[in-house]
Amino acid sequence: MKILIVEDEVLVSRAIVRDWPVASDEFDIVATYSRCSRILASSRIYEYDAVILDMNLPDGNAIQLISELRSRSDMPAVVISGAGSPETRASTIDIGADDYLMKPFSIRELQARVARAVNRLHGQLKPSEAIDFGNFQFDLTSKSLRTAQGRWRLTDLEFRLLFQLTSHVGRAFSRQHLCETACLRTYRPNDKTVDIYIARLRNIFSQFVEEEVIETVRGLGYRFVLRPSA
Repeated sequence: MKILIVEDEVLVSRAIVRDWPVASDEFDIVATYSRCSRILASSRIYEYDAVILDMNLPDGNAIQLISELRSRSDMPAVVISGAGSPETRASTIDIGADDYLMKPFSIRELQARVARAVNRLHGQLKPSEAIDFGNFQFDLTSKSLRTAQGRWRLTDLEFRLLFQLTSHVGRAFSRQHLCETACLRTYRPNDKTVDIYIARLRNIFSQFVEEEVIETVRGLGYRFVLRPSA
């Protein structure tokens, strides 16, 4: 996972990174409301799997940031705070926070709560489900695309790549993320596997729909833009 930490106390943010129990997770740290707000308003928001927000920042607070976040993304958000009544914690969750943890806290507990929130979001797509996208259906059980004309069986890599993209429609995924989660290998800048398979998926979709389904995000990667049918 890649996690954004918004915390103005340097010792706290350093402790989170230092003692985080999952060595493969990555972190970016910002210390102010304004810097976080700029990230939330840009395409960079799609780089992250979760955000850890300190309630009180020098120029704003987590409640404002969660309101901004929820207008653009369902990315999990866990609030940490040195003070707060039960009413404050409840209202923070009501506006969109996934969890609320009081300082001082166990880094292991914080990691568990972040992981639970991320898994809960990802778990909204069950392996037995099929998702309708207008002219076609993405069948997660048979790993295929189905239309009125028949079925297109996906390779394992095509399926993993499409599953990542459709798990968060509209979210931009980096080539590195797609390489590691779909290709199941370490990303290298000259590795064109993701680009090749994106081209293959686009070719498949061109048989079902006329509009663009997988959009290139310059400097980052790709995103799936066709919304599921209601």
